[in-house]
Order: sequence, then structure tokens, then C-alpha cells
Amino acid sequence: MTINIQKCIRIINLTLVASTFLLLGSYSPSIASSEYNIVQAQTKQVRPQRLSARDARQIRAVLPKQTPVINQSFRVNLPECGSCFFVPALNNENTLGIYLVKNNRVVYTFPQSEDLTPASWRVHEIKAVSFLQLGFSDPNEDGVLVLADYITGIGRTGAKPFPVAILYQREGKGFKILAKESEALTSRRVKTVRDAQKILWDEFQYLP
Repeated sequence: MTINIQKCIRIINLTLVASTFLLLGSYSPSIASSEYNIVQAQTKQVRPQRLSARDARQIRAVLPKQTPVINQSFRVNLPECGSCFFVPALNNENTLGIYLVKNNRVVYTFPQSEDLTPASWRVHEIKAVSFLQLGFSDPNEDGVLVLADYITGIGRTGAKPFPVAILYQREGKGFKILAKESEALTSRRVKTVRDAQKILWDEFQYLP
């Protein structure tokens, strides 16, 4: 009788263990579920990070005829290229180019506007770069603000630096210049990201 009871208990225990194993084994967390969506959500964010020395060497090798502005370059995550480098760079004539670099090549070149920065103007210094959330339809940063000092090289004040703001917004698989907003920021001689954000919020209803 005792042996039969012990056998029953053993069978019950084995059954419970097997059931638990099957329940755990059959559960495969989906990356789409909110609990396990952390990595996916993070990869959608720009999350700018300063470049390492190795990153800087790589960028200089990709842009040998230009001078990358390393202190305003960042490793970012963007829908256009995943993990890549955002790089403003100056050519020999101190005109500005802005690039996305990945796998040792330029994968995207940001547009420039002669209406905002005529070809005769020269960059004196890149003052700041900020990744902004301009739109309300997406939780991620879809804008890039570049603040720089330029000189015209013309006339008595040609060597005197003055602030210029260039605002980009994501469009399709690239970026477009928001000319009206950029002109407004430049005409106000905006020098800081905070001042730019205030104007974009108060007057253009950006930045949710």
C-alpha cells in the first residue's frame, strides 16, 4: 500500500514538472510586446554619442579632402542608416558639408541652400548641433538643428562672425531644409539651442 502511494506521489510530481516545462518552453516573448520592446524602441531613438578616437580616425579616412568637425560629430541611430555617424565637415574653402557615414563611406549628404548660406560665405565655427523632435506624429527626433558662425569676407565687417541657423526635418529617406524657420532663427541671430527651441515652440508650434 505504501509503495503504491509513493508511486502515485512520484507520478504526480513528474506530471507537474513536465507541465511546468511545457508551459515555459512554449512561451516565446515577442519583440513587439511592450515588455520586450526595449531594444527595438531604443534603436529608433537618435541617442547621439560623442565619438571615440577610433571613430574620429575612421571619419577622417572617409573624408580625406575635408576637415571633419569632430567636436560636433556624433554616433547616432537613424531610420536612414541605423547606427552611423553624423558629421559636419569643412572643405578647403571653409564651406560646410554635412554627412551620414557608415561602413567607411558616405551614405547620405544633407542638402545645402545658397539662399541661407551663399557660396561666398565661409564658416567661422560650428557652434552646436541638436537633434530635435519637431513633429507630433512620431515619438522620435525628426529634426536636426545646426548653429554656426559665418563670415562674408566682404566689406569692412566681412571678417566679423555672425550666427546662422540651419534646421532640417526628416522627409522620406532623407532630410529637407526648413527654409522659413531657418531664416527666422538666423534673422533673430539665435546663438543657443535653447533660444532656437523657444522660437520653434512659440511661433511655429513645433516641439511637442
